[in-house]
Amino acid sequence: MQPVIHSLDTPFSIGPVYCYSIESEDGLILVDCGLATEEAKRYYRQSFDLSRLRHILVTHSHSDHCGLAAWLAAQSGAKVYFPYRDYLKASHVNDYLRLLGDLMHGMGFDNHYYERLMAVLNAERFLAPIPQDILVAERDFPKNLGVDFIACPSHSQSDLVYLTDGCAITGDTLLRGLFQTPTLEVDMEQGGRFNNYEAYCDSMIKLAALEGRRILPGHFQAPPTIREAQLFYVKKLLRRAERLRPWRHEANISDIISEMFAGGMKDTITVFLKAAELLFMQDFFREPERLAVSLQHVGLYDQVEGRYNRALGRGKKATARQALG
Repeated sequence: MQPVIHSLDTPFSIGPVYCYSIESEDGLILVDCGLATEEAKRYYRQSFDLSRLRHILVTHSHSDHCGLAAWLAAQSGAKVYFPYRDYLKASHVNDYLRLLGDLMHGMGFDNHYYERLMAVLNAERFLAPIPQDILVAERDFPKNLGVDFIACPSHSQSDLVYLTDGCAITGDTLLRGLFQTPTLEVDMEQGGRFNNYEAYCDSMIKLAALEGRRILPGHFQAPPTIREAQLFYVKKLLRRAERLRPWRHEANISDIISEMFAGGMKDTITVFLKAAELLFMQDFFREPERLAVSLQHVGLYDQVEGRYNRALGRGKKATARQALG
């Protein structure tokens, strides 16, 4: 049976989030569950027989995708499966936030900004309540659900794509007409900053292998093809990287934002997201051949070769051999 879409409003500029229910032999499976709002709770009470909800599968732990997991688990007794890296983050949240502060200070942000950021991230709508008995998808996932998953991190360090009945439920990994900003995160496994750029280049190949499946995204209309969504993302990446090139070696991200955006940005979260994006672009400049290899692998390099060379400040006649190092 094909997954059923459920659209739940959010206060965020991205608009509604989409969650998907799947019928299984022993009851309902829900992939993502939306933000913890009273409106969303009413929707589930009215639209679901919660006594039949058995499993909640989370694509990644951003609150618009998993904010209601704790409430739904309490109402239904359903098991909740988080990606492994999100499990680590939830299990050591105080350490995570402290290390995130270290990253921000290293990027040139002062204590005043960090305190404002923590106030926002600790607000309920950004830091979702976590169920007490989280299960880890990569370790505890049942074999008989009729659902599989692959790890495709890039937007976050944890992104999982769930596969069932010819469909791919992609969360925020494939969105139509949007450059979904990579989020700044602490790598709780390796230490330091999680490298979204490296993860994106690897995940591009995994996602391309899903071509032909019906894409069920976390927001917006589904892209007609995976190839089209990836091409849009890469073109936007290269266009923004070209603009950043004069600052590609500058370590003080706070200063870059001030210089690039006429005195800086005022909104705390907008600054946080832009800082993550700038780091993503700088990682590209440090290792551009990694992206070129992935683009060659999925057959997109020829379509962006000119943009790729312009981003790096190379002449139009730069060859693929030069691009690949």
